[in-house]
Amino acid sequence: MAALEGTLDDLSFVELIAFLESGRRTGVIELQGTSPGIVALHGGRLTLALSENGPTLQQVFIGSGLTTSDGWWEAATAAQSSSSLTDAVIGAGSEPDHVERVLREQTIGAVFELLLPSRDHFVFTPGATHPLGHRFVFDAGEVIAEAEDRVAAWKMIAESIPSTALVMAPARHLPGESVTINETDWTVLALLDGHRSIADIIRELGMSAFAVCSVLHQLRTAKIVEPL
Repeated sequence: MAALEGTLDDLSFVELIAFLESGRRTGVIELQGTSPGIVALHGGRLTLALSENGPTLQQVFIGSGLTTSDGWWEAATAAQSSSSLTDAVIGAGSEPDHVERVLREQTIGAVFELLLPSRDHFVFTPGATHPLGHRFVFDAGEVIAEAEDRVAAWKMIAESIPSTALVMAPARHLPGESVTINETDWTVLALLDGHRSIADIIRELGMSAFAVCSVLHQLRTAKIVEPL
C-alpha cells in the first residue's frame, strides 16, 4: 500500500487519526514543520506519540524511573535483535502497569502538542513499526479527548507560565504555617534550584510540558513557588 501524505491544512490531525483508526491501519505518521513528531498505530489504535517539542523516549523511560541510562541502552540493543523496547524494559524488571501508565501519559502529552493548528506536512507509512512495539495500545478517541481537555486548560496555565524558558524557585516564605505536597508535585518542586529552566526540568523528568507546567501553575497559585 502506498504512503498517505498531505498537510494538516488539508486534513487536520484529528481527521487524519480518525481516518486511520476507522481503517484499523498499522503504520507510522511522520510530521514535519512547526510541530515535528511521530505517531505510531497498530490496528487503528495508538501505541506511541512523540513530539520534538517534548522529551525524547529515552528521557521518558529514564526520567520516569522505568530504567537507568545503562538499562536503556541494554533494552535498545535487545530491541534491535528480537524483542521490542517495551518487552525488553519489562523483562529487565519494570512493572507492566507502570510502563503502560508512562506510555499513555507520554502519548497524550505528545498529541496535545500535535493538536495545535498548523500546516505541517505529514506522511503515513503503512506497515511501518516503531522499536517500542505494540504491547500496549490506546484508544485514539480517548487520547484525543484528553489532549483536547488539556488544550482548554492550557489557556489558564499559560497566564502564569508564559514560557518553558522561565526559571522558578521555591518561595522564600510559605503562605501559611504548613503546606501539603503530593508525590508528583514534590518531584517537580525538588528540581527548582533557581538555575534550571522549566524546559530543563521537562527533559530531566521525562514528563510532558503540560504535566510539568500544570504542577508549577498549581504551586505558583498556592504561592509555594515564584519566578525569578
